[in-house]
Amino acid sequence: MVWLDIGQGTKIAMPLHTTEAIVIGGHDLGEVDRIVVFYTEKLGKVRAVASGARRVRSKFGAALLLFTYGRLVFFERVGKGLHRVNEFAILRPFEKLRTDLEVLAHASYLVELLAASTSDEERNEELFHLLLQALGLLEKGHDSFPIARAYEIRLLRSIGYLPELQSCVICRVPLEPATPLAFSPGEGGLVCPDCQSGRKDIYLVSTTALGFLRMALKLSLDRMGRINLPGTSREELVEVLQAYIRHLLHRDLRTLDFLRAYATLWKAR
Repeated sequence: MVWLDIGQGTKIAMPLHTTEAIVIGGHDLGEVDRIVVFYTEKLGKVRAVASGARRVRSKFGAALLLFTYGRLVFFERVGKGLHRVNEFAILRPFEKLRTDLEVLAHASYLVELLAASTSDEERNEELFHLLLQALGLLEKGHDSFPIARAYEIRLLRSIGYLPELQSCVICRVPLEPATPLAFSPGEGGLVCPDCQSGRKDIYLVSTTALGFLRMALKLSLDRMGRINLPGTSREELVEVLQAYIRHLLHRDLRTLDFLRAYATLWKAR
C-alpha cells in the first residue's frame, strides 16, 4: 500500500499490484502520457496511465507496444477505473507479430475481440492463458485461420456465451451428423430443419465445420492449428462465428476491415 499526498494534508491510499499482463490496446493522453489497456492474469482487463511513456527517454521504452507480454506493477486508484503504471518488465515482446501483415491482422483481431467481450477487472485466468498461447502460436508461424477460429469459440465458452452445438437450441432434439445443419445467431446455436422454418437469421453449417468447432473445445490450440480445412468450411466458420459475435457485441470489430484488406479471414486456401 502506498499513500499519495494530494495536498492540504490529504493522502489517498494506492494499493500496489504485481501481475503478468499482455498489452491489448491503448491511446495517447495529453502530450507525453499514454493510457494502456492490459489483460492481466490476476485482475483481468486493466486500464492504466503510463506517465511520460511517449518521451524519447521514457523508462518504458518499447515495452508498451501492442501484444507485449510482461510483468506489470501498477498503483490502483481505489474507486477509479484508471490506474497508474509503475513498471512493465518485458517477458516476451512478440516482435514477429508486428512484422508480417497477415499475422499482425489476426493478432490484432484476437486482442480486440478480448477487449470488446470482457469488462474491466473481471479476473479470468483461462482467457489470459488462451491469448498468450494463441499469440505464441501465431509468432511461431502456425496457420492463423484455425487458431483464430478455435480462439473465438473457446473465448465464447469462457465468457459464458458458448453457442449450442449438440442439439437444436429451440426444441432440444439432438442433431445427428446427417441432419441438414443450420445456425441461428439470434437463438444462440444450431437449429433443426423443423425449427428453421420462417427464420431469417439462418446460416448453413457443414458437418466438417461443426466438427471443427466441437474439436476446438476439446483439443489444444496447438493441435487445432495443424488442421487443414477446405475453403468452403473456412467460409462457413467465418460467416457463422462473425454473425454470432456481431449479435453478442451489437457491432463489428474494427480489425475486421484490416483482415478483409489482406483477404486473410475470407480467403479459401
